[in-house]
Amino acid sequence: MDELVFYNARGNPQDKKHSTAFAYLASLHTTKVVHQYRQCPSSPNASVNVSIGHGSHLLVALPERPVLHVYLYGKESPEQIIPLPEILTSLTIYRDSNNNMKGDLLLGGSNSGRLYIWSLNSGLLLSVKQAHYQPLTHITTYSGFIATGSKDSRIVIYTINSLFMNNNENNENEKPYAILTDHTLEITSLTFTKGLNNDIKLISSSLDSTIRIYSLTISAKLITTIVSTNPITSFVCDPAMRAIYIGMNNGNIRYVPLFKINPKNKIIESVGGLGKIITLKPDTELLDTITVHAENHKDVSDIKITCMKLSFDGTLLITGDNLGSLYVIDITTKQIRKKMKDLVGEICNIELWNVKDNEEKLNNTVDKNLMRNIPVLKRSIIEGKDLINQCLTMRLTGDKTINSSDWNFQSFINNVQSEEQIFANFSSVDSTTTTSSGGGVTFNTDSKTITDLKDKISKKDQEYTDLKAKYDELLLAYTASLK
Repeated sequence: MDELVFYNARGNPQDKKHSTAFAYLASLHTTKVVHQYRQCPSSPNASVNVSIGHGSHLLVALPERPVLHVYLYGKESPEQIIPLPEILTSLTIYRDSNNNMKGDLLLGGSNSGRLYIWSLNSGLLLSVKQAHYQPLTHITTYSGFIATGSKDSRIVIYTINSLFMNNNENNENEKPYAILTDHTLEITSLTFTKGLNNDIKLISSSLDSTIRIYSLTISAKLITTIVSTNPITSFVCDPAMRAIYIGMNNGNIRYVPLFKINPKNKIIESVGGLGKIITLKPDTELLDTITVHAENHKDVSDIKITCMKLSFDGTLLITGDNLGSLYVIDITTKQIRKKMKDLVGEICNIELWNVKDNEEKLNNTVDKNLMRNIPVLKRSIIEGKDLINQCLTMRLTGDKTINSSDWNFQSFINNVQSEEQIFANFSSVDSTTTTSSGGGVTFNTDSKTITDLKDKISKKDQEYTDLKAKYDELLLAYTASLK
């Protein structure tokens, strides 16, 4: 098992041909570079891989033009250029919770604050929402929820049902699930916790130096506020929600545990919850601070952490800064485990993918039978009556056909005989199967048990008849005495 890290950068804004804008797909634990993409600039959080391997596509929204670059895995240059309604500042895929390798919907946030939702298989524009008043900075999705953050400091949470159900004349279904206005400055990062649907939490960070944790069990309720010593530019949560790693605008990374041992009773307790406000004290001894970026760029005063990810086991921290540097840091030792190839401009996106070692789909050959293009994204919203006439573009793959030579008749007979022995009756009990006429339920009972039950029932009936006769006799006697 290996982990692949994808990362790209903003590029040089003065380079109109994007000749200095690259993206890489590399191994996290080895020195292998799996693939390279050219002319791949994007705004922060404005690029996404639909999947990884043969037939997969990389979607990149250019930062200065309303254009989407589509890359086919195995090719370095763009395979397709799609015009967009306006410049997109954030991009993500809504994935099926049961299949993270499958993307169903493409979500884009625009410079004007709109949220666009396209169907990837048809290219239809399904919905457009005026979610914010300023450019969107982040979009995150999980288990039917879609959350958007913007430079206007607001967070808007939608549900899939509210976006696509429009049967009410009062448009009540179009209202967001929640609008959060606790932050006062630009939203820098958003994420949902992964787990049970009745325990989903939304975590947000902002340049107002706070991280806020909301519970979405009933409604969006603020349960924890973490106040940092510096403006927060990015963060990442531990896979088991044991801690949060905060990237700040001074190039340092702060470790914040979410559980601590109570010194009185030695019991592990949650740090936040119930609306608590946790204020971080200055870490002068750097016990909970990682200073890798600041130490490697001592001659630069303006350095900030732009993107962060954690490895699958939570032991490696992948961080990128605004200078194009990307480091793999060992959390325990706080030392650099690996340094990725530098890029031009700030690191805009980091993705982690779990793959098998030497997987065939990861070689850089391009199959001629693959779907090279995705459907062109529409610019106008489709009407309900036109949804019936959708034209879906997808590749259907089935299971490998069974070769007739692999099936052996003698082996089949032996398997049937072995299975029959399991149900064979080697005891002295005479078992029969009775099927009820109601719901087709079968009961396995032996004849002796049935006979005993019938005897007991007949005995009870006789006792009841004798008791009834005695009661009638006493009633007649009592009636005669009254006369």
